[in-house]
Parts: sequence; C-alpha cells; structure tokens
Amino acid sequence: MEKMIKLLNRFDYNVQGLEEAGKMFENQEYEQCMDLVVEHFRTRKSPIYLFTREDMKEFQDDHILDEAQEVLDHKIYGYQFPGDIDWKFNPTGETSRDNEWSWSLYRHIYWQPLARAYVLTGDEKYTKEFLHQMKTFGESWPVDPFVEDEHYGEQFKYPGHPWRGIETAMRIYCSWLPCMIAFRTSQIWDRESWVRFLSLLCDHADYLRDHYSNHNRSSNWLTMESGALLIAGIMFPEIKSDWMTLGYRRVMHEVKYSFDNDGIHMERTPIYHMVAAGIYLQCWRLCKANGIPVAPYALPTLEKAADFLMSLVKPDFSTPMIGDADRDDLRTRRCDTSLYEGMNLTFDPKDLNEMRAYFRTMYQITGKKEYLYFITAGKEGTAPKKKNYAYKEAGIYVMRTGWKKDDSYFHLQCVQLERGEKSTHSHNDTGHLELHIKGEDILTDSGRYIYNTSCWKNFRHYFLSAKAHNTLYVDDHEMGTVPGVSRVRGVRTFCHQFEENEQYQIIDISHNGYVYREDPIYHRRKVIHMAEDIYVIDDQVTGMGLREHDIRLYFNFAFGELEQKEHGLFQYVSQRGCHYEVINMGSKELEYEILKGSEEPIGGWVSYGYGWRKPIPQLAVKSTGPVPIHFLTVLKPEGVFVDIQMQQEKTVIRKEDGTGIIITENAVKTIEEDNQ
Repeated sequence: MEKMIKLLNRFDYNVQGLEEAGKMFENQEYEQCMDLVVEHFRTRKSPIYLFTREDMKEFQDDHILDEAQEVLDHKIYGYQFPGDIDWKFNPTGETSRDNEWSWSLYRHIYWQPLARAYVLTGDEKYTKEFLHQMKTFGESWPVDPFVEDEHYGEQFKYPGHPWRGIETAMRIYCSWLPCMIAFRTSQIWDRESWVRFLSLLCDHADYLRDHYSNHNRSSNWLTMESGALLIAGIMFPEIKSDWMTLGYRRVMHEVKYSFDNDGIHMERTPIYHMVAAGIYLQCWRLCKANGIPVAPYALPTLEKAADFLMSLVKPDFSTPMIGDADRDDLRTRRCDTSLYEGMNLTFDPKDLNEMRAYFRTMYQITGKKEYLYFITAGKEGTAPKKKNYAYKEAGIYVMRTGWKKDDSYFHLQCVQLERGEKSTHSHNDTGHLELHIKGEDILTDSGRYIYNTSCWKNFRHYFLSAKAHNTLYVDDHEMGTVPGVSRVRGVRTFCHQFEENEQYQIIDISHNGYVYREDPIYHRRKVIHMAEDIYVIDDQVTGMGLREHDIRLYFNFAFGELEQKEHGLFQYVSQRGCHYEVINMGSKELEYEILKGSEEPIGGWVSYGYGWRKPIPQLAVKSTGPVPIHFLTVLKPEGVFVDIQMQQEKTVIRKEDGTGIIITENAVKTIEEDNQ
C-alpha cells in the first residue's frame, strides 16, 4: 500500500481522464483511485505514440514466435538460465568476461518478441512472462542505492550494473514503452503490476533527469539519455515532473550538436550514427504528433543524417564497418548479426530491420524516392543521382561506378574527431581503403568484435589498430596517439584530390597520424580506379629519415583465399569464386607475410557482429629502414592486362590498349595528356 500511495502522490489529477481518480485520492480511497488510474492507462487515446497496437498486428515474420519461446524458456543471448533469470549472473565469466553481456541483458530488448507474439496471438503467457521479468528485475536492482550514493555503482566492476544512463534510457524507449502499447489492455496486467511498472518508470525518468552525461561521455549516451527523458515526459503527462521540459531542452540542443553540417554523427561510425538518428527521429515524430514545436534545424539535420547513411551503402545494400560498426544489411531479417550488444536499439511495429525501418520512416516523412530505393533493395524508387561523396569535415570519402548490384565501390577512411573528443568508437584507420567489386567485398574493414570491458583486451587492441585495416602501420605505434594523452585520436587529413573523369576516379589524401614522433613520418595515399576494375594504390612514406623504422602496409581481404605466386605477386579468389591478381612493389626491399585466423601473432580476422570473429586472409607488406619509401599496389581481375613501370620520379600504368596513367608525387595524369 505504501508504494502505491507514493505513486498516487505523483499524479496530476487535473489531466483529462483522471478527474474521478482525483476525487478518490482526496477521499483517501487509494485502491479505487489506483483502479481508475489503471483503467485510464488501458484506454487513453492521448498522448499519441509512434504506433498503435493495430499497427503491430500488421507485423509478419516466421520466426518471432520461436524467439518469444526462447524468452519464455529464459534462453537469453545464447545462454540457458536453469530457472528464473538471475539478473546478476554473466555467463562469460570463464571466457571473455565481458560486461557488455550483462548490459545487453539489462536493456530488455528481448522483451520485444514477447510484445510482438502477444499482439499476434493474444496468448496471455507472454503477458505473464513480461510482468514476471519486470518484477524480478526491479527486485534485483532497485534504484535507491544508486541515487543515494553516487559511487555505489563503482563496486560492480564485473559484471556491471543496470543503472548506467545508457541502459536506463534504452529500457524506456526500446522496450518498456513498446511493451506498454502491446500489453496495456490485458486483464492479466493487474493493479499491483501497474503500480510496479509506473513506479519503475518514474525511477528511470528521475534517474535520467539527475544523471546526464552532458559531454562527459561519448555522445551516443547523450542522445539516448536526453531522448528517453523527453519521450517519458511526452508520454506520461499524468505524472508531475520536469521530464518533458528538461528533456525537450536537451534534445533540441543535442540534435544540432551531435551531427555536423553534413548530417554525420560526431563519433563517425554508422552504428552509433543510427543510434543517434533513430532516437532523435522518435523525438521529432512524437513532438509533431502531439503538437509540440520543434527546432527548425531538427528535420533538415535528420534528413541529412539519412542521406549520409544512404551514401555509404554498398551495391549489395550493406554498410561499411567504419570504426565500431557491424556489417548491417538492408536485405536481411535483422540488419546486424551481433550475438549481443547489437544495433537493435529501436522498435518498429512492422519491421525487425532497423535500418530499413529508418529509411521507411524517412520516406513517409519526406517522400524522397531515394529512400524507397533502399527500403526495397532497388526494386522500387529511384537510385541517388550522385555517385561520389567527399565528407571533408568528417574525413570520409566514397566513390562508386553506380548503384546497381554489379557496380563497384570504394571508400577511403580518414575520420576526423573534434579535438578533445574521446575516441571511444573510432579506430586507428586513417587511410584505410575499403574495396567492393561487382557486388562483393574484396578489401574489408575487420569490424569491432569486442570492447575493452572484456578481458580479451589483446583482441580489442588488434581490431582497433591499423593492422586490422588496409593502411600504413609504423613501429607498432598507433597513429594519432600522443604520449600522456589517452583516448583522443589526434589525426587530421588533407584531401589533395577527389575527382572523377573519363579515364579514372581518384582519391588522394595525406595525414599527420605519424608526425608527433621523434622522427616524424608523413603518409600520402592515392587510390585510383581505372576501367575494367583496375585499382592502383600508391603510398608515399616520407619524412626526415633520421631513424630506422618498421614500416608495414596491411591488406585485409574479405572471405576467400589468398596465395603468393611469386615475390610481389598474389592471387586472391573471392567468396564467389572470382579471381584477382595483387601486384605489389616498392622502392626498397620488401618482405611479405600472409595470416589467416592467427592468434599468435593476431592477424587475419573479421567480425561482422559483436562477439564473433571468423578467419580472413591478411597480407602484410614489410620494409625496414629509414624513410622515404614508395609502395605501389595494383589489384585487378585475373586476365586483365596491365604493364607497370615503377621509376624513381614516376610510375606508369599502361593497359593493353595503350591507354593508362602516370603517377608522380603530386599529380596523376593520363598517358595521352603526357604525350601532348
């Protein structure tokens, strides 16, 4: 009774629909008052949410009931609890010892299948399980100790606790509110359970109000914390609070701070870009649906955010793994394949693929046919007219031959973070080349695999490093790091040329990633795409030449086989069986090493989703000595003829028909231009 009275004291009985409950409250008829409150929440028509229960009935999926059954059986993220869920147990204790498993448990994303299954079947077993798990979670992790002592959470180094801002926010907008929409009319959801739900909801929103990251953490936390607080304020006007006004101020400020003028999220990685864009899009939609004014820059910013994501999509409708990102796919049931800690951070009533649902929502808002093209994997809508994108502020450069499934694509990764911003989700990848030829990956980013919360820190370090990317690595020094400064990526890139003409496409960059050293080193990379899918990678490594250096170029190939045929000549067979030749040469003596799924030394791994890795071929090109050194790499389909003449002042690449290009330190021109 005490808990119920405490909750009833928080209601504003002047809100339409609560007038009779208010009379009961004044008369201290608390049980009758609570029954009227429950009936109000079961039947209310406003505020307007993102979707209705009727919308959820349109969902079609062959596997959702099986997923819901696993939740009923307490099989969560691959682990079978022997009985009830133990909210303080983490099954990775003897392996990766990864807090992310517990934090994923605390987010309650797996309640979503229960909600979907209930709407489709009407079977109250799903309601009972939802209410039971909510009860045991609340009993296991009350918020009070975390509120009363700001250092209380520090004792839970492993396996972590559920009252970080990020998990608190996710529970509200990813799980609890969608579950409320699905289950609220159920008579199984009784008075006691409503007291528990609304009390816990108050705990969550109050906690977010008082524990705001406010730029002390990477901004994806800010987006979720501010967005969830605003959503709670809009959706629960019956509760006396400042959630709405405070959440509103935070969101309308952060939506502009979190994205640059190209619409790119400040952490420069697609997965967290989607997190931020997704929650702010929810906020914008809720404000519009409920007559709340929005900032004039909000929708244009979110539209640019969608356009940026669209520009990254490869011909096979997947996204590149920039920074801490997974390989997300628009064509699949879900867009990612993480074992846990995945990107499933929103709820769409009709679609499990969040990226596809995101583009669908943007299409409904804007009517842009380009979004429809990606929703339908090219079957409807219109492909973007623009092919090439140079995001100089963010340091992301994309070129393609077109948007069809047999087109080719490459991008150069030169991410730039705001100075002083923690590099939590960026990698040491400046100059990284991602290459996709005729609908399949050839050179790939290795992904993220695991975070530092795991004890597998050697693998975290590897997947962050230049070795796991297709770029230069010097002296085991991670580019952009400065002695005495941690978690700040001090790399800036200059784009010398970004151009497409009748003969070739070129991206030409240089960066300062290895400059803050006793013997500064400069790296300039030109990537040139010629006809017939001939790719030329020209790497100039220069400097003062005061010391000996261990200089390496890494190339991480997608699934397939890589074999050395002779010195500097390699054959790569792709997953689809396409044959390519890789020709490498340098101005100094070179050595080569191929690794595939190696644990000592670590090399030759890819991770399409958090928590899993698979072997891929990795080529390391090695040179020892002072700079300068010049590397040249040509990747082409087997059978396509090229003649390569690497000279001291220039390199000539000539095709069978006599056409070609001449590369010098500062320029690229065609053979025809040189002959004029």
